[in-house]
Amino acid sequence: MNRKQMNNRQLKQVTIATVMGISLGMLSLPASAQSILNKVKDRAAQTATQKVLNETDKAVSKGIDKAIESATTPTGGKSSEPGGKPPAAGESMATGSDTAANQKKAIQAFSKYDFVPGDSVLYANDFAGEAIGELPAGWNSNGSSVIVTLDGIPGQWLRMAQRTVVLTDNETSFGPDFTVEFDMVLHYDFKGWMPPSLKFGALATGTASTTSNTLLSDPKGDKSFYVEISPLADAGNLMLESYEKYIRYFNHPPTRNALVARWYDKVSHVAIQGQKERLRIWVDGEKLYDVPKGIPKGGEFNQLFFQLSSSPYEDEQIGVYLGNIKIAKGLPDTRHKLMEEGRFSTTGILFDTGSATIKPESAGVLKAIAAVFTQHADVSVLIVGHTDAVGDDTANLELSERRAAAVKEALQTVYQIDGTRLQIRGKGEAEPVADNATAAGRAQNRRVEFIKQ
Repeated sequence: MNRKQMNNRQLKQVTIATVMGISLGMLSLPASAQSILNKVKDRAAQTATQKVLNETDKAVSKGIDKAIESATTPTGGKSSEPGGKPPAAGESMATGSDTAANQKKAIQAFSKYDFVPGDSVLYANDFAGEAIGELPAGWNSNGSSVIVTLDGIPGQWLRMAQRTVVLTDNETSFGPDFTVEFDMVLHYDFKGWMPPSLKFGALATGTASTTSNTLLSDPKGDKSFYVEISPLADAGNLMLESYEKYIRYFNHPPTRNALVARWYDKVSHVAIQGQKERLRIWVDGEKLYDVPKGIPKGGEFNQLFFQLSSSPYEDEQIGVYLGNIKIAKGLPDTRHKLMEEGRFSTTGILFDTGSATIKPESAGVLKAIAAVFTQHADVSVLIVGHTDAVGDDTANLELSERRAAAVKEALQTVYQIDGTRLQIRGKGEAEPVADNATAAGRAQNRRVEFIKQ
């Protein structure tokens, strides 16, 4: 028996054993997920996964499907809605009902979160409409990173390949004050070796194109910064560095952080804020870095990059997925805009797909708005919900009003703002502020507005 046959036989044995363990209740599955990533919907898009599935499908296909279905179906036996829209940038699968208790609990989990996104969306990409099994149109890469779909998680995701650098299709400068957000899913089949590390960051390409091949070999540009996540079974090592060309400007050495283990097998939200030289980075509401002089002064960032290193693991043992990318410029002054200009509009209050359930990473914006009410006891506002133009007009109008009501409820229950100071209205898709034909425009149109009364 040659080496390839031995490997295939071992893979088949491991997979069959796993399915039998799940079916008999012998394996402990975390609620979030061993499950949700063990099978990729679009099998043809992932060659390595296809090999394993082909070996087992003949004998235990029904068993695999049954085990995965039971592991990924929420309590009560309800699965995600068939035929539903994939989530737009900043949205994810609903995991609870639109109740005050769920809203309050989710937001309070991010009680220390003080991230507020920029007030003007420059770039957004949720990969909707991108071809499965291919790199997103306009992007550049030196490997086989491709778009896939995942069981239990809506939308489309970029699966990072090992030994690969990926550059987005953005061509617009971020400006001196900017924010970056994206979602990531990290899945590792730990077998005792070190999995590949993930780097993500921004760079200023200078005179080079934002997708220049030269950036794939070493993504430094005129200046850059990146966070590196080196996963461990029960934690991870985190490192932050920035560069002026090839000269290191700032370094926070690798530090073990137990929070990393909480990011595995779930959707985690990454937020980055640059304010001139200051650099702040959060993951799932926890502030990892706040560096006053972390960004070199010269030049402006105009590109994001993602890099996955190599490891002894096979590709099917590693799942690093990215999605819902958004870049915005500016640092909104909530108090000034509401008190002096009479209105404040934000794309930073995010909701689960097709629902009025507020996502917990909205806590920073809600906290900033609540502070204005606390400082100015005589202020009352009209809360107006807006949607993009995707979907039915009537449904969008109803959804926008429910979302405005959810914001009012959160301000009352979480921040104790008197409800008599808050009125609500839904406008649906009737008042766009940007082009609904682009992802960035749709992200700008999905907003909540506060109008001083």
